[in-house]
Amino acid sequence: MLFELSLILFALYLGALLAHRLRQSSVSVFIIAGILLKFFIPHSEVVGFLAQLGAMLLLFTIGLDFSPERVRHSSRKIFVATALDALINLPLGILLGLGLGLDVMSALIMGGVLYNNSTSIMARFIIDFRRSALPETEYAVSISVFQDLITALYLAIVAGVVHAGELDAWGMGLVLVKTVGFFAGAFWAATLLRPVLRRLMAHESIEVFLLFVVAFLMVLAALAEWLGLSGVIGAFFAGFILPEREFRERVDRVISPFRDLFAAIFFVSFGLLMELSQASHVLFASIFVILAAVWGKLGTGWVIGQLMRLSKSASWRLGVALIPRGEFSIILAGLAPTPSVLGMTVITVLALALLTPILMKRFR
Repeated sequence: MLFELSLILFALYLGALLAHRLRQSSVSVFIIAGILLKFFIPHSEVVGFLAQLGAMLLLFTIGLDFSPERVRHSSRKIFVATALDALINLPLGILLGLGLGLDVMSALIMGGVLYNNSTSIMARFIIDFRRSALPETEYAVSISVFQDLITALYLAIVAGVVHAGELDAWGMGLVLVKTVGFFAGAFWAATLLRPVLRRLMAHESIEVFLLFVVAFLMVLAALAEWLGLSGVIGAFFAGFILPEREFRERVDRVISPFRDLFAAIFFVSFGLLMELSQASHVLFASIFVILAAVWGKLGTGWVIGQLMRLSKSASWRLGVALIPRGEFSIILAGLAPTPSVLGMTVITVLALALLTPILMKRFR
């Protein structure tokens, strides 16, 4: 295990050095490094756990930029934006799947693949390109977080159909209740516990401060997983609940080194999980999937941006931020009865990870 971790860390060092020299985001370089490392090391549980920590720290950082006041002010707008994203991209993916000759179930899965973007990869790009404070970022992150919850429900439904041949209405209702309950509880805690949290975070010791923040993050992530949700969602709400203005600089100072390290392992882990053997025979069909994935999200960003009265450049930036696909897309594709769905998804995820930073530079 020590050899595997040392090899991963050395590959990360070389990848970061290359990305810095080329003045590119390191995300795509780290994913490619993970694909190359597949020939030398397997994907282990330890690497998977460290990768999960990286995803949680990324979403925690993004959550710090939110507050109950911001959500109250824009909750209606976020709901409308999330609904528009689903109405545009889910049908687009389903129609594309049918157009490529897939069966109905595989087409439904392709709809989920094109609908869901990767919150973790998007969060890293937002941090890399210093876009946390831009007006469209609130919409991009909010859409993506709600999207993960919708996709989790969609995944549960699709998995139920694939494995049992029927919809489990009780299980679907339970997921909805848990999700709404977690959101309501996080919002309540963010509103009522701020004074208590402010006192706890005001301790002069950096050590005490760091341990409290990490413990708080892990408790929220564990609670989310206990409820059957993603630990990453719990980490996002840990950042949402903490009083960000007074302590944002201090949190950044103590958390950012761990975030950068574990987030890098997350992207390498993503590359380690890719099965390229199933992707070689679907290269041509993948071009259509990539084009639909890009233009679907660009169109979504434009529609939402204009509806919310953002500038034209902010509308395009919103669409670009929603382009990356990730872990949920891979999981969904793995359920498809048609093996080619997974191959097309692998190619699409990698291509979009490489394309997104280029588009982010183009639409400044």
